[in-house]
Amino acid sequence: MSKAPVTDPVSLILRHFTMQEHRLAAILFTDIVGSTAVMQKDEQAAVNMNRRYLSALKQSVAKHNGEILNDYGDGSLCSFGSAIQAVQCAIELQQQLQTEPMVPLRIGLHIGEIFFEDGKVFGDGVNVASRIQSLGVANSVLFSSEINNKLKNQSGFRTVPIGKFRFKNVDEPMEVFALANEGFLVPDKKKMEGKLQERKTEGKKWILALVSAFIFIVAFFIYRNLIHVNGFSEGEKTIAVLPFENVGVMDTEIYISDGITQDIIKNLSKISSLQKVIGWFSVRSFKKTTKTLKEIADELGVAAILSGTMERHSDKIHIIAELIEVNTNKRLWGDDFEYETKDILSIQSKVAGEIVKALKANVTQQEKNNISRHNTDNVEAYKYYLKGRNFWNGRSRTNFDSAEANFKRAIQLDPNYALAYAGLADCYTYNFQGMSQLEAIPIARGYANQALELDSNLSEGLTSLGFIQHNFDFEWDKSKKTLERAIELDPNNPIAHLYYGNLLQYTGHTEEGLKEAEKAAALDPLAFGANWVLGRNYYFAGLNDKAIDRLDKLKPTPLQAAVVAWSLGLVYAQKKMYPEAIQQFDKVSTTDHNANPIDYYAIMQSYGYSLAGEHDKAKKLLDSTLKLTGVWLSPYRIAQAYTALGEYDKALEQLEKSYDMRDLHLFWIKVDPGFIPIRNNPRFINLMKKMNLE
Repeated sequence: MSKAPVTDPVSLILRHFTMQEHRLAAILFTDIVGSTAVMQKDEQAAVNMNRRYLSALKQSVAKHNGEILNDYGDGSLCSFGSAIQAVQCAIELQQQLQTEPMVPLRIGLHIGEIFFEDGKVFGDGVNVASRIQSLGVANSVLFSSEINNKLKNQSGFRTVPIGKFRFKNVDEPMEVFALANEGFLVPDKKKMEGKLQERKTEGKKWILALVSAFIFIVAFFIYRNLIHVNGFSEGEKTIAVLPFENVGVMDTEIYISDGITQDIIKNLSKISSLQKVIGWFSVRSFKKTTKTLKEIADELGVAAILSGTMERHSDKIHIIAELIEVNTNKRLWGDDFEYETKDILSIQSKVAGEIVKALKANVTQQEKNNISRHNTDNVEAYKYYLKGRNFWNGRSRTNFDSAEANFKRAIQLDPNYALAYAGLADCYTYNFQGMSQLEAIPIARGYANQALELDSNLSEGLTSLGFIQHNFDFEWDKSKKTLERAIELDPNNPIAHLYYGNLLQYTGHTEEGLKEAEKAAALDPLAFGANWVLGRNYYFAGLNDKAIDRLDKLKPTPLQAAVVAWSLGLVYAQKKMYPEAIQQFDKVSTTDHNANPIDYYAIMQSYGYSLAGEHDKAKKLLDSTLKLTGVWLSPYRIAQAYTALGEYDKALEQLEKSYDMRDLHLFWIKVDPGFIPIRNNPRFINLMKKMNLE
C-alpha cells in the first residue's frame, strides 16, 4: 500500500494551479437535421421527434459504455473510451432512428483531448468533432482520419474518404471520411456545407492575403531571431534534469545523488502538461560535461534545464539547484536546500514541486498526490533501492545480480516497498540472468503483481506487467490496457511508450506504433535501446532509409556494435545493396554471446549472408554453430536462417519450438519480413492464431 505524505509542502506550493480533469476520448457529436424548421411548423411533432431521439441516444450510449456529456435537445456531445465503441454506437443509433417515426440525424466523430472546468466541457477534440458533424446530412456518419485509422483493421466497417476541409479556427486542413455501410448516406462533397473557413475567390484578395502573410512571416522571423528568443515560459514545456554534481561525496555514495536526480525526473514525468521530460539514460551522459547549457539543450531538444550541486557534511545534505530557460538565459527558479540525512526522502518531492510551480504547469490533483508522496518511509531501504537501480542501469548479468541483491535488501527493511518489487521484476523481464523465458518471466510476473498489490497506480509495475502480457502471454488487448494505464500515470515514461509502440506495430497498427516509438526516443534521445528499437521498427515497416539514418547515429558499446552492424546489414539487404550488407555482416563478432545470452551472432551472420546471396558461406556458418554445445541458441534466429536458405520445414519446426519456449523475439513475427516466404504456410498461420495475431 502506498504511503501518505508525511508533510504537505507540495500541496501548499501547488494550490494556485487551475484544477482541470483532462482525458483522451473518442468524441461523438449528433445533430437533428432541420429540427428548427420542424419546431416552427409543428411544435408537438418536434417534441415527439426529440423524445424518440433522446431515448435512442441514452440506450445506445449506455450499451457501448459511453457518456453523454452535454444534451442540447436536438443534439448531443458524447465521449467513449475507444473509437470502436463510438462508431458502433453511431451505427446502432442511426439504424434505430431510420425506422418510423424517423429522425434525420447526422453524426461526427473525432479522437482528442477533452477537459472539464466549472462543469463545462472544453478541448480541441470537441471543436473538431462539431465541425465534422456540421458537414453531414441525414443518416450520415462522418469522422476524422484518427477515427478511420482505428477502423482499418476492423471487419464490419466500410469507410470512404470524402476529401480535405479547412474548418473554422482549425489551422491545418483535415481529411474527413464517411461510413459507407449499407443503409448509410455518403454526402456529395460538392454539396457539403458546414463550419468551414470562408473561401476567398477574388484574385486581388488572394494576392493581398499572400503579401500580408509574407510580411507577417518576415516580421516574425526578425522578432524571433533578432529581437526576442522564444522560450519555455511562453508555452514550450520541455525540460532536462542534469545529474547533480557531487561535492565532498565519496564515490561509493554517488548513487545517492544519481538516485535523487532520477527521482526528480520521475516525479516531473508524471505531469501531463509537460510535453517532454528527458529520461535518465540520456542526461547521465552529461556528468562533468564541458558543454554549454545551449549545446545540451539543442542535443536533447528541450527549452529548459535544471542543474545543481549536492554537498554532504556529516549528517547534512546541502543542495543548490537552478532552472534556466536556455534560449533567453532566464533564471526561472533557483533555491538553496539543506536537509538532515534522515530527510532525504522529501528532497526530490520538494524540488519537483518547486519546478512545477516555476514552470506554471497545470497539475491535476492525482499528479499533485503522485509527486508529493513517499514510496517508503525507511531511509535505509530507499538507499538500497537507489543502489539497486544504479546497478540495474549497468545492463549486464553481474550488475543485475547486484541490483537484485540490493532490491531484496530494501524489501527486507520495508516489506511494503512497491518500487523495490518493480525493480526485481525488471531484473527478470530483461533477463540477463542466463535463464530461459519459461524460467524468468513467471518470476518477473510474481514481483510485478506484488508491486501492484501494494500500489495499483505504480507506473513501473504496470509497465513490467504490460510487457509480460504481450511478450510472453500474447494477450495483446490486456497488455494494451495495462500500458495505456501506465502512460496515463506517467506520460513521460519512455519504456512504457516503447513497449506500447511495439505492441501496436507488431499487431498491425504500424503508423500508431511508430509514433509511440518515436515518442520514446524523443523522451530519451541518447538512450541506445530506444533508438535501436526505433531503427529496427522502421525496418519492419519498410522505411529503410529512416532505419539507416537512425541506426547510423547510434553510439554503441563494443557489445552493442554487433547488434547495430547486423541490423544495418539487414536494412541494406532489404534495399538490395548487397556489398554494403556484407560489409556490415562481416563486422559482427561470433564471440559476443558470452556477454549477451539473448543473441548468438553467428546465426545472425548466417541469416544475413543468405539474404545477400552468400548461401554456401551462410550454410557452413549455420551448420558449425548448431554443433556447439553448452551455448543457448535462439530457435527464432535459427528459423530466420533456415527461411533465408529456403529450408522451410526446418524453419517452421524452429518457430514452433520458439513458441513453446516463449523466445524473446517471437512477438515481432507478424512484421518480420524474413518470414514472408512462409507466411501463407498452414503451420505458420496456425502459429499466428496460437499467438492471437490472426
